[in-house]
Amino acid sequence: MMETHQVVDTGYYADSVEWCPHTGYHDVLLCGTYQLEESPKEKQNTEETRTKPQTRHGDVQVYKVSQDNGSYSLTKTAVHEMPGVLDIKWSPDLVNGSPVFGLVNSVGVAELYLVTNSEETDVGSTEVKVTKLTEVSVGEEVLGLSLDWSNRVSKSNTPMLTTSSSDGCVQVHQLTSGELTPVSSWKAHDYEAWITAFNYWDTNVVYTGGDDCRLKGWDIRQKTSSPIFSSKRHEMGVCSIQSCPIRDHLLCTGSYDEHLLVWDSRQMKHPLADTQIGGGVWRVKWHPGHAQLLLTATMYNGYHVVDTEHISDGKMDVLHHYDRDVSLGYGADWCHSNAYNNLVATCSFYNHSIQLWNFTIKNQDIR
Repeated sequence: MMETHQVVDTGYYADSVEWCPHTGYHDVLLCGTYQLEESPKEKQNTEETRTKPQTRHGDVQVYKVSQDNGSYSLTKTAVHEMPGVLDIKWSPDLVNGSPVFGLVNSVGVAELYLVTNSEETDVGSTEVKVTKLTEVSVGEEVLGLSLDWSNRVSKSNTPMLTTSSSDGCVQVHQLTSGELTPVSSWKAHDYEAWITAFNYWDTNVVYTGGDDCRLKGWDIRQKTSSPIFSSKRHEMGVCSIQSCPIRDHLLCTGSYDEHLLVWDSRQMKHPLADTQIGGGVWRVKWHPGHAQLLLTATMYNGYHVVDTEHISDGKMDVLHHYDRDVSLGYGADWCHSNAYNNLVATCSFYNHSIQLWNFTIKNQDIR
């Protein structure tokens, strides 16, 4: 059973939602937005309009969730205006004792922000303070498309950050003394590098997916002139990848081809499972507490909770399908608090909204 608790209008188009994974901040949700500034109709066909760089506005919106008699609601606590935001990820480990999140934006910059409880308000206030920590360019005249942290399994105060960009390039930086220092950068794909992600169990390995329909793996200790594998199993652009943080060797990928694949990272020739869930699989998120549950944002077909463990004939079961008022589903994430019953936030792009919902796990779903 699924229940919708709230739908929030984000103003700008919403493309990313991320719950804070840290104790004391589990009620904090970030939403990233992105909106192209449209030219006036009378100027659309002029030479000036055709040659003028497009402006992409956006913001990071900070919310806190509250619970009352089993019902959940979000309260917006802050909005930080900036160029269009295309991806957000929290550092899975605290950095110098505080939560930190990173983002990539439409002007080709990766930015890190520090989050603390506001000192100006009383205990129980919904206020949190967001302070910019550092930034680094990921390329000239490119869009930053995705990012991931290395410290999900191996905790570190000096984690690495991988980013990808619209020119097909991938970058790795290390956070040291509050600054991002370059580790490696290379041309990974012929077209947009839609996604990049670490192998959380071996952070020398970075996975990438591109609009060239390739899923690739790279060892950053070696020369990145050639990948350690290159898969053509997906038939369209590869736009989502995540290593399982609970169980070693599990990897999931999604594509515009509408297929969700789960792999054993030790053998990347054939996936363990391949299920068509429709709509283009833009984001995939393993459940923070159950290795078999996977959440997807499937662009034109809502959001899915998938059982990745009980595979029959190479297919996975879809346990729940949420499709209320979805117009290009780009973002989805699990709330990390055990106090909230399988609470999920998702975001829909064209109707600029966050959906707050939860579902009931049946006994047979978790075995």
